[in-house]
Amino acid sequence: MVARVALILGAFEQAGKVLRLDQVATRAGLPRSSVHRILTQLHDAGLLLHRPDGYCLAASSLPAAGDHSALRGVASPVLERLHSDTSLVVHLGVLVGAEVVYLDKVSGSSGVTVPAGVGGRTPAHASALGKAMLAMLAAEDVDSLHSAPLRKSTPATIADLPTLHQELARIRSRHGLAYDDQELTVGLASIAAPIRSSDGGLAGLSLTGAAPAQRLKRMAPFLTRAARGISERIGASTPATGHQADLAAVTDDMLSRVLRTLSSDDWV
Repeated sequence: MVARVALILGAFEQAGKVLRLDQVATRAGLPRSSVHRILTQLHDAGLLLHRPDGYCLAASSLPAAGDHSALRGVASPVLERLHSDTSLVVHLGVLVGAEVVYLDKVSGSSGVTVPAGVGGRTPAHASALGKAMLAMLAAEDVDSLHSAPLRKSTPATIADLPTLHQELARIRSRHGLAYDDQELTVGLASIAAPIRSSDGGLAGLSLTGAAPAQRLKRMAPFLTRAARGISERIGASTPATGHQADLAAVTDDMLSRVLRTLSSDDWV
C-alpha cells in the first residue's frame, strides 16, 4: 500500500499540474480502481485537492515530504533573538494537511507553560500560527483540508468554516498577522505571522503568552520583522548585504525599544 501511495504522489511531482484519474493511473502504472480508492484517501487526509478538472497536490502537503533542516537552521538565531526581545514563548511551525507541525520552540525562563512542543501537532484552525498559514491558501484549498464541524480545542475555538473564512479574510487584511485568544489552550493567547518562501512551502512564527491577546499586540512589529528576516534568508527575496545589513543591526536595538510603545493599530 505504501509503495502504491508513493507511485501516485510521484506522478504528481513529475507532472507539476492537475491530473485526471486516468492520467494518474497511467503514470503510476496501477489499476484505475486502486488509484481512485487511494486518491480518495489522500484527499480525505488533506494531501490532495480534488478540482473539477482533476486532482493536484495540496500546497500544504509539500512540507511533510521535505527536509526542514535549512529552515530550522536559518530560523534558530532569529527565534532566540525574538524570545530575547519579547520574553514570550516562540514557535516555528509548518502546515501539514490541516495541522500545524512544530519544528522549533524557544521558551527559556518565561514561566509560561505551553503544551505544544517540537514535533507536536495541533489543529491549524485553532491557533494563530495555523491561521496565519491557512490565510496564505485559496479559499477552496482551505475547504478541502477541513470537514464540518471543526474540532473545538477550547470553548473559544472556531467551530465552522464560514467563521473561519471570515477570520482568514481579516488576517489577510492585516498582511498575514493572526491572533488567537484562548482558542488552542485556555489561559494562553498567541500572535503569529507567515514565513513566505519561493518554494511554496507554508511556515510561520508565533509568540505565545498569558491571555488576553490584547497584551501581545504591541509585540507584532518584532514578530513581523523576524518573519520577514527568515523569508529573505530562505530565498523569498534578496537579503540585505554590506552596509544595509550593518545599518539594520545598528537600528535593531533602537527599534526594539521604540516598537514596544506602539500598538498594532498604530504600526499597521
